[in-house]
Amino acid sequence: MQKNYFGGSMLKKIKKPTWSTFLVSGSTAVFAIISLISVFITINTWQTQREAARPYFSFKESPSIQLTHDVSFEFKFVNVGTHPATELTSKTLVFPENLQEQPILIDTYSVVNDIPRDTATSLLLHLDPSQLYPAAPDLDAYYIVISLDYRDPILKETYHQIIFLKWPGVNHGHVQPLIHMEAGEKTQVIQYIQNRDLLSLP
Repeated sequence: MQKNYFGGSMLKKIKKPTWSTFLVSGSTAVFAIISLISVFITINTWQTQREAARPYFSFKESPSIQLTHDVSFEFKFVNVGTHPATELTSKTLVFPENLQEQPILIDTYSVVNDIPRDTATSLLLHLDPSQLYPAAPDLDAYYIVISLDYRDPILKETYHQIIFLKWPGVNHGHVQPLIHMEAGEKTQVIQYIQNRDLLSLP
């Protein structure tokens, strides 16, 4: 007689999930989520530290303005990052505040040597006296845009930095100091640069 292996005492009981099973499964899921969050935080921390270590240029002191045989500006930049900067190149534009004319100066400059942390480098600009007469008691305002490109030799990354400044000119014989552009001015200046294809903006 053929035995029925699907009936009687041969039928195996299916175990029902217990509370301990649910707790173990839940703990595993929570552990996995926490692990993912930990990885995300670690990556973010690493990226933040990496970004903080990159070279970055800031003004060492207020730019100087000289009115002698011409109008000249001297900018002293210092590398405030941890890593050195190499292959530094700059392109500077000087143009009237009315944004209706072409730049009176387009200057390029490069530094061959590496610039370590806390090391300064200078950028000197001379404006053509036929464009801007230094002895005039009043001079109109001008915008100055300085574009910096440099490389981090440790991270093997290239960085782009743009500085937007305004020189209010000379008012009744008083030379005005350089200031940073306001947000509205910066927007108009970017449009001016893009319309004339003067710089590659990020």
